[in-house]
Amino acid sequence: MTEPTDPTEASIELLRQQLDALDEELMARVAARMDIVAQIGELKAAQGRTVFDREREKVVLERAASRAASVGLEPAVGQALMHTLIEASHRLQQATLDRRRTEPESPRRILILGGRGLMGRLFCPAFAQRGHDVTVLDKGDVLDPHAIARADVVMLAVPMALAADLARQVGPHLRPDALLCDINSLKQEVCEAFAETCAGESLGTHPMFGPTVQTMRRQKMVFCPVRTGPMATWLIEELGQMGLELIETSPSTHDRMMAVVQVLVHFRTLVMGEALRQTGVSIAQSLAFTSPIYRLELAVVGRLFDQDPDLYAEIEMQNPYGDEVRQTFLGAARSMAEIVERRDREEFRDAFEAIRGYFDGFTAEAMALSDYIIEALVARA
Repeated sequence: MTEPTDPTEASIELLRQQLDALDEELMARVAARMDIVAQIGELKAAQGRTVFDREREKVVLERAASRAASVGLEPAVGQALMHTLIEASHRLQQATLDRRRTEPESPRRILILGGRGLMGRLFCPAFAQRGHDVTVLDKGDVLDPHAIARADVVMLAVPMALAADLARQVGPHLRPDALLCDINSLKQEVCEAFAETCAGESLGTHPMFGPTVQTMRRQKMVFCPVRTGPMATWLIEELGQMGLELIETSPSTHDRMMAVVQVLVHFRTLVMGEALRQTGVSIAQSLAFTSPIYRLELAVVGRLFDQDPDLYAEIEMQNPYGDEVRQTFLGAARSMAEIVERRDREEFRDAFEAIRGYFDGFTAEAMALSDYIIEALVARA
């Protein structure tokens, strides 16, 4: 290679060579880190432990931000680097777990009713890849009592409106040592049906994610014990091995929480979409003037309207606590609108401070998380 004759170019070339050397050293250190990660993965696999530990991750990320700041880097840079390394670590350890579990000692016979639906098509391969015998029945198929009796686990992956009735049909045909579960977003009615009619064990579950996720790893899944035993314990452990974060609660607590997490949030999104439509301003027109926050908000709203309206009708109309949270939303909207219409700045500040107090302890995390998302959004746009 011809040596640069311009002194500035020569200096740049020398500095680039130093960068290349540092990059090579950095990659070697990352490789050494991944070797340690692999050893931890082997130990986790041997002990049957899950891939990730959210509390440990939080400590690692906070430490990365602190160390970055101590050497003159932006804390966000340290956290972004560590996020990348953590994700790579998860993939490596999950591969270790999957490799060791390709042929489980006790493969289960799993029957998924509604297995050709979106969520069914997510869980079928997830169980099959772990060496289990997965059978699917769906609309138009005969609900064979013998197939139910043969199964170790029967999972209901049907719409909420059908789940409780289907549970009553299926439950009596279960073996006493088998498990009946579901993956719906309401739990009280279906868990009551389990308790009334299921001849075996039963467990209500709710994946807090949709069928478009690229991986179940780190996703939350709520479970509500109804009648538990060895098979329910096995399923909970298996879901944990698949990388899911599991949260135990009662059916009534679950449905109350879903009234906030789903009903209230989706209702607000539906109203926002309708209000935008009624302004008469097109999406294209508004995007020409968009701020990052508005674009992010619009992405959340638009995402909902790319999905099945019947799903959101079920969420809004079937939750027994839905009317309460919708009335709370409407009341809060009226109250805030009245303050603004009166141009009462002092009352507005009081209301703002009251809400700020409610969010105390979360606002810093909210700012950091939204900044992270906005930076990614701006970079993509």
